[in-house]
Amino acid sequence: MPTLCSAVLILYCNIMKKTSKLALAVLAAVMALSSAMGQTSGSNSPFSRYGWGTLADESMGFNKGMAGLAVAMHDSLSINRQNPAAYSGICAQTLVFDAGISLQNCQLKSGGKTVNARNSSVDYIAAGFRLAPGVGLSLGLRPFSYVGYNFSTSKPLDDIDGYGSKTTSSSYYGDGGFRQAYIGVGYRPVLPLSVGMNINYIWGDYQHSSTVSYSDATVQSLTRNYKATINAPTVDFGAQYKYKLDEKNSFTLGVTYGLGCKINQQAKFVNTQSGTNSSNTPDTMRVGKAFALPDKVAVGLTWNRGNNLVVGADYSVEFWEKCRFPWLRGSSGLAVYEVGKGHLRNRHKVTVGAEYVPNPRGYKIKDHIAYRAGVSYSSPYTKTGHGNDGPEYYLVSAGVALPIVNKYSTRSVLNISAQWEHAASRDLKALKEDYLRLCIGLTFNATWFNKWKFE
Repeated sequence: MPTLCSAVLILYCNIMKKTSKLALAVLAAVMALSSAMGQTSGSNSPFSRYGWGTLADESMGFNKGMAGLAVAMHDSLSINRQNPAAYSGICAQTLVFDAGISLQNCQLKSGGKTVNARNSSVDYIAAGFRLAPGVGLSLGLRPFSYVGYNFSTSKPLDDIDGYGSKTTSSSYYGDGGFRQAYIGVGYRPVLPLSVGMNINYIWGDYQHSSTVSYSDATVQSLTRNYKATINAPTVDFGAQYKYKLDEKNSFTLGVTYGLGCKINQQAKFVNTQSGTNSSNTPDTMRVGKAFALPDKVAVGLTWNRGNNLVVGADYSVEFWEKCRFPWLRGSSGLAVYEVGKGHLRNRHKVTVGAEYVPNPRGYKIKDHIAYRAGVSYSSPYTKTGHGNDGPEYYLVSAGVALPIVNKYSTRSVLNISAQWEHAASRDLKALKEDYLRLCIGLTFNATWFNKWKFE
């Protein structure tokens, strides 16, 4: 970790010393990693076996240090995809590029054993610019969810048939995930009010497999495979209203609504039994109209004191309980694969965060460094194979925004955040996950559309 931090500082110093061409080069390198979104799961969590997998963090560089505080955030030099109304505030003659990556260590604890898993992910790529006075546009790409795990267990069986004790082994594997592309517009009809809309497209696939085998080869093993490919459009809306108390203090209220949709793609289940003495033909089951995405509602409030302090809170709920999802149930000793509702849970999330800038009007770089901190809690949206609730997530984060100043740009920012996240199910206390995550994002503000003047 110290070596990584040193590398980040060196990168920042180089950007400060050189022209904006280096910043663009760094941004281009991060963009090149976007192809990894379709290849790297970004997850080592056994909890990603359930539902759509582990839902990805929606936050970007400017609010990762605030645990994702976003619904009422409005910044003219950054892109807030979580509330499209904020696009209306993008500065004139400015093209904003924003990209970020995360490096994380996941510590899994179960049954007295501890395993560490490390991976990285591209968190987001986005761009935004002003179309007209009070009208801004943004487009980008981000992960929607991750599926990635590979683990096994074994246990001895009592000798019940007189042929000696046996051992049974169970292995579980999952891979895949979903991505989300969006384009959105924000509009400010009157000074205190902004409204906006995002059009999203979600696509991807998953595969899960489980195998139960025995040390006695004459006993048949059982393998179950689940596969699906999904693509679906969604729409979400947002609004923000700013109320000014006096010259220094103001409040901003934000609301968003995401429109869910039914997805008509199929899900497939393949059941295979095999052994040394016999091999059965796989039993394949397909179900149509197997998925749906939930309606979502979020509300947020921030308090701004001058230009140097922002404190706020968000609350959101996603109505997963009403969504269709395929599941396997037993009926008269036979496995039945079917689609139903109620196999997921409504997800609630609460976030509190703050940002402090020492002196926005100062002449020194240290005066413009933004210090951020936040906490959040998310309730589970999945249920386990036994009908118990999935994991709850607790997040604590802190970060800084380092200004990039050279002769070409004074408004670009290098965002660095550290996050600690704990995931655990109240019903599956044997499994706990702790994440230590370093998030690095570059927000590059380029001055475009200027008219040339000749003398």
